[in-house]
Amino acid sequence: MGKYKSWKCGLCGDTVIEGQRFLVIKDIGFTHLECVVEKLSSRGGGIDRDLVALIDANETLTYGIVRLKQAELEAGSDDLRSRIASARKDLEKHSALLGNELKKYLG
Repeated sequence: MGKYKSWKCGLCGDTVIEGQRFLVIKDIGFTHLECVVEKLSSRGGGIDRDLVALIDANETLTYGIVRLKQAELEAGSDDLRSRIASARKDLEKHSALLGNELKKYLG
């Protein structure tokens, strides 16, 4: 097993550890999922269904990226490692697109 990376949460300033529930948002960086929900909830009016779906989809992709990174480390052959890395990069592209949409809600 590889060592987990860590970053500073762009919203609260505490440590975000790879493997926790986190999102990556343009111009904010790594954030705890809970910090995003708290910030959106504090605006008043609640969180609509589209926003819940967007957060859930982005978190799912982020989790998949972390798992694929781990699978890359565990793969025995260069060919398999390359295929897994390709799948991870695809998820990273989709996560960035959803992160950009989420940034619009955060303002």
